Amino acid sequence: MTVIAEPSAGNLAEFGIILQINLMKGAFMAQTTTPCPRCHQQMIADVQQVFDLFQDPAAKERLLSGQVNVAVCPSCGYQSAVGVPVVYHDPEKELFLTYFPSELGLPINEQERILGPMITQVVNRLPPEKKKGYLLRPQSMLTYDTLIEKILEADGITKEMIKDQEKKIALLRRLLTSPEDRIAEIIKQEESLIDQSFFALFSNVQNSAVQSRDEKVLAVLKPIQDALLNQTVYGREVKARAESTQKAIQDIQDLGEQLNRDSLLNLVLNAPDDSYLQTLTGLARNGMDYEFFSKLSARIQAAEGEDNKKYSEIREKLLNLTKKIDQAVAEQMQLRKKVFDEIMKEDDIEQSLLKYARAIDDSFLVIVKTELQNARKNGDFMRSGKIQKILDTVEKMTKPSPEVELLEDLLSKTDEAEVEAAFHENQALVNDEFKAMLGSLIQELSKTQEADPEIIARIRFIQKLTE
Repeated sequence: MTVIAEPSAGNLAEFGIILQINLMKGAFMAQTTTPCPRCHQQMIADVQQVFDLFQDPAAKERLLSGQVNVAVCPSCGYQSAVGVPVVYHDPEKELFLTYFPSELGLPINEQERILGPMITQVVNRLPPEKKKGYLLRPQSMLTYDTLIEKILEADGITKEMIKDQEKKIALLRRLLTSPEDRIAEIIKQEESLIDQSFFALFSNVQNSAVQSRDEKVLAVLKPIQDALLNQTVYGREVKARAESTQKAIQDIQDLGEQLNRDSLLNLVLNAPDDSYLQTLTGLARNGMDYEFFSKLSARIQAAEGEDNKKYSEIREKLLNLTKKIDQAVAEQMQLRKKVFDEIMKEDDIEQSLLKYARAIDDSFLVIVKTELQNARKNGDFMRSGKIQKILDTVEKMTKPSPEVELLEDLLSKTDEAEVEAAFHENQALVNDEFKAMLGSLIQELSKTQEADPEIIARIRFIQKLTE
């Protein structure tokens, strides 16, 4: 079992000396070793002191998730939190925080001397127009918990909300460790805690078990999920929404090539509930254009009594839903435009794209292509050249390896003779990486009940050719 513990007093003195040396050198991403309290083997810790959201938007997520400043023993798996000075900066919320672990035992003047270079580094990275008064008054947090609470508070998460979440985590642990015959009783006693956030916690555990293919955990989760969905008010609502959502998806798929404005309108007017209607809108927003709403208005005018009222209410709901979708798309495009602008400021395009990797999606590429067209239209060849470099770099970074392309080509062929011929034509790509990829694919697909047996058979045929 993995255990996360506080740093022991025995190794803090040694660690503090190493840390001070690294900090004085300006090495704000340091690495240190410390003995494992359990098995006494050396643990290596990657230490990060500066969390500057201006330079690294993902820094907050790493800090809050506990992914940083943790030493892991390679021998027994023991984990120990590493107490290090921290500077946290969120320019959007004008939040500038510092934390210095009291267990390092350094006087205030030494703490300020160590924190000073980190604070200066954060301030110097900002362009002049972003340097504001809050930077002159970094707030000192007395404890690590206070630091985290302050960050969460800026996001609108209060101490009461944190305590409520802790209660839900405790309930989830209790359910996971209780005998199956006690689950219903526990849920009945604690139903007031079972809401959207509790289901989010449960889903995280479930998704983790699915990804790791942990059948034992999945077996424990199944009766808990059934009880939550069938025995709680919120659970029954979740179940009903899920069923409506699935029905909407299935109805769209069943229409196939017959999906048009008229058939979509029939689905909309016969929607059993709002979840069904919301799913249809999300799936077929592009089809809900001016002509679609004209047809809907015509149906309303032709209807009488209750049908007229029902169709009118559906139109209002659709107008609200499409408006929300359009607003969300617009906001997404604005965010991607900000990412594009930040990347354009950088000299190293590849490093900048890696920094904003999570934002590199279809919306981002739409922005890039639009900006490229505008630059060429305006005759700004310097700008268009840099934008073209962004596109070329994204293509290079997302392009599958030659081995993956070969496998995709082989799997697209249905005739074994064609597969064999293409295989022998590309012998140079049949390397250890290609063979390992085949073995891994077969292993993964064999564990998946939904896997297509024909695809598995094709991969096995290709694997035989490598022997």
